[in-house]
Amino acid sequence: MMGGLATGSATGKAPLVSVGIPVYNGENFVEAAIRSVLSQSLDDLELIISDNASTDRTAAICRDYAASDRRVVYRRNAENLGAAPNYDLAFAMARGRYFKWLAHDDELTPGYLERAAGLLERRPESVLCNSVVEYIDGNGRTLGHYDSGLDQADREQPSERLAAMVLRSHSCVDFFGVQRREAMLGSLLHARFHGADRAYLAQISLRGRLVQIKEPLVRMREHPNRYTRRTSTARERLQWHDAASRKAINLPTFHLYGQYWWIVRTAVLSPAERRKCYAVLGRWWFGNWNAVRAGVDVLALASPGMVGMAEQVKNRLFGAAPGHFIGMQDRP
Repeated sequence: MMGGLATGSATGKAPLVSVGIPVYNGENFVEAAIRSVLSQSLDDLELIISDNASTDRTAAICRDYAASDRRVVYRRNAENLGAAPNYDLAFAMARGRYFKWLAHDDELTPGYLERAAGLLERRPESVLCNSVVEYIDGNGRTLGHYDSGLDQADREQPSERLAAMVLRSHSCVDFFGVQRREAMLGSLLHARFHGADRAYLAQISLRGRLVQIKEPLVRMREHPNRYTRRTSTARERLQWHDAASRKAINLPTFHLYGQYWWIVRTAVLSPAERRKCYAVLGRWWFGNWNAVRAGVDVLALASPGMVGMAEQVKNRLFGAAPGHFIGMQDRP
């Protein structure tokens, strides 16, 4: 059921930037996220909150802000649709030239939108801008900084940008960057499978340059209730993305790889660049444990807990992946 109720004002001239907060039962952190948007140095913005039928105080918190600030629009789904449809609904309501998703448990520093949108304005060949990330714990204390290496995709050739996004080990924090809305139209957006953020970043990299601010202007929260902490089986992760999914067989690594091929096949590329992109995908199996992940996916068909077990073993032997601060969120 896709129906929902929206409150707040969306009239008048379209804003420069739209920020979409998709949320489900986010009463612990959503108010801090909202305040971080409304306190931006850039005022030409709208904030769209898409509530996935929360059962806690989320609705009351968000309605209060929608009633008191003309820039806030609150929409509540009639039922929980899963994260992916809710993310996409937030984008569908946006009117700004630029768009950013903001997780309900993350925060922006006051100058983030002005700096990121300003860089995109000055760089018309670019389609996405993000900053270095400051990771914080549940109490807002700094855990560390993470540089995703996004600037490696600030290249002229699409194949080089694609390689930067799919061949390196990186946390997909840049999915939450400020993006040119026009470039997002007709894209995957938040597709309904585990790894959708990786597929999206690959696709958007073929549409323009990705640029980075080398300062920590966005704060991402590490806590036990994050999606990557609460879900350990392939089935649980699929259901988080799409609550209506009834797929009996789920092979997320193979699915992601198939999406990469579709992205390259359907992108607007010269024949030479398309061949180079296919060559990048040929190399993909030999890096970042991708072949091992595919094998784990197959074994998980018989033993669903295999995915979580394999990740625990990898973390113990080789440490957490870049951009993850596992175990540090509960420090005294």
